[in-house]
Amino acid sequence: DSAHLAFGHGIHYCLGASLARMEGEVAIGTVLRRLPQLALSVAPGELPWRPTGLRGPERLPVTFTPGTPLAAVPS
Repeated sequence: DSAHLAFGHGIHYCLGASLARMEGEVAIGTVLRRLPQLALSVAPGELPWRPTGLRGPERLPVTFTPGTPLAAVPS
């Protein structure tokens, strides 16, 4: 569900919304690839969501169990 006010609406829609979404996808994808042991601590249906127009979880509980380090990734 993408019904939120993060990027505005109509004539006031943010010109950078597409770039911001792409940056978010890249950042989250990178974190998940580099930390494969990262997992939600609760079932997705149990996440508490904010009821306002600024839609998102109130908190995102995760667990992390360090494993074997991955090879260094050049930056």
